[in-house]
Amino acid sequence: MKNKILNPIAQIFILGLIFGISYTQDSLYTSNQHTKFLQGLAKAGSGYLNQDWLANTLDPLPAFTFLVQVTYTYFHESFFYFYYILIFGIYVYSMLGIASVIFKINTSRLKLLIYFLLLLIIHCLKIRIFDFKTHVHLHYGLAEQYILGDYFQPCTFGVLIIFSIYVFLRKKPFLAVLVLGIAATFHPTYLPSAALLTLAYLILTYKNENNLKKSLLIGVISFIFVLPVVSYMTITFRPTSPELFQISESLLVNRIPHHSFPDIWLTEPAAPIQILVVAIALYLLRKTRLFFILFFPFATATILTIIQIISVSNTLAFLTPWRVSAFLVPISTCMISAYIVAVIFDRYYPQIMKYKKPLEIGSLVGIYLFILSGVGIQLEKLTINQKDTPIIMEYIKENKQTGDIYLVPYASGKFVDFRIATGAPILINLKSHPYKDTEVIEWHNRLLMAQQFYDNSAIAKCQALENLIDKYQITHIIIENDDSLQCSGVERTYIDNLYKMYKIIEK
Repeated sequence: MKNKILNPIAQIFILGLIFGISYTQDSLYTSNQHTKFLQGLAKAGSGYLNQDWLANTLDPLPAFTFLVQVTYTYFHESFFYFYYILIFGIYVYSMLGIASVIFKINTSRLKLLIYFLLLLIIHCLKIRIFDFKTHVHLHYGLAEQYILGDYFQPCTFGVLIIFSIYVFLRKKPFLAVLVLGIAATFHPTYLPSAALLTLAYLILTYKNENNLKKSLLIGVISFIFVLPVVSYMTITFRPTSPELFQISESLLVNRIPHHSFPDIWLTEPAAPIQILVVAIALYLLRKTRLFFILFFPFATATILTIIQIISVSNTLAFLTPWRVSAFLVPISTCMISAYIVAVIFDRYYPQIMKYKKPLEIGSLVGIYLFILSGVGIQLEKLTINQKDTPIIMEYIKENKQTGDIYLVPYASGKFVDFRIATGAPILINLKSHPYKDTEVIEWHNRLLMAQQFYDNSAIAKCQALENLIDKYQITHIIIENDDSLQCSGVERTYIDNLYKMYKIIEK
């Protein structure tokens, strides 16, 4: 029993190391991590982030925040890289497992090696055909939704959805709904996906076993597993009023139209190819147990997407039913690949066996080359000097004080990482937002006030600054060098070749 448990864990770790090193990770902290990690780092006592307004808004990711807090407090932030290695391992272990159940990929070592090498090629070899990037779009979903990306974040727990499908195919439905619950707990936007897959499991269990009691029990246990996160999200983010909720919903979906509106993301060159990949996979899988598991969420998402396009519903845009493509596309790609490998081995098995040793060695060499290349790229990512990071942040990191609140260029991508890079609170930025309706509206109001300051000049700029000081007690202002600030009550405390900083003089 102990070996049965340790063996999969060892496989996951080894596969994670090989695949993770080949795939590589961006260095901490980058892009979405500045939003998703903020509250956890604030609670762990990083700098003065606990004084930041956004860090004190209602938390949409309590489980992930807790993981960040515990890791930063009791271990080391390098563990975030290790977590992603484990996630890579679960991803590959699950894909190999599904391919083995459906297409018997594991019937020979050579077949398994070639298939694993093919997975590395699909995910890690950078091939670009016009605007289609094979190493991205063949395992990303529609509307830039994805499970695996360049760095560890809540959406990467979507690998548990793929693992759930694998263990269900292995006739372990209760474990399947357990891991769906874990995925949804760490990233609540997976709740609709978990619900659709659970329904698919119920239907298949009843159809194959004619056991209504077991099917209902699976549903009940699944509900118990997701009840904590469903209760938390329902209570915490319940509408303050229908009007406020509608306003906040509109603000959020219009902030990220490339995620929210099908009439925008369907025009992306990769979208029709990704849909075609899923369609081809469904055709190849039509006589397998996997077909309905993929078809049910695919059909549901298609119907809801059409409804959103017709109705222009902000609620559907916010729920993003097409998020199921985040697991449908990578599974489809990997199953098409498994089908091709299986067909080639079935048709040319005698010829292949004649060259078994050379093919095995060639596959191992190919895998080794991916690892070697990944090591080089990873070292570069971890050691490269972030040239786009303003040097003013290093100054603020060393000189910040408790009570400081910085007004920074709110729409500048160069200041997305200001909070975590410096440990200092800011008034607001465009990238990171809360989710509670009243807080979303407050976030928007802060943006508008910051915009009034940065978009105006002379007297209007000074009046906007006075309003910010009176309402939010900001203490420092950062502007670009080609901008000017001729207002009373401020003094310049820093200047470099790009930016200058002013401090509010106490009255």
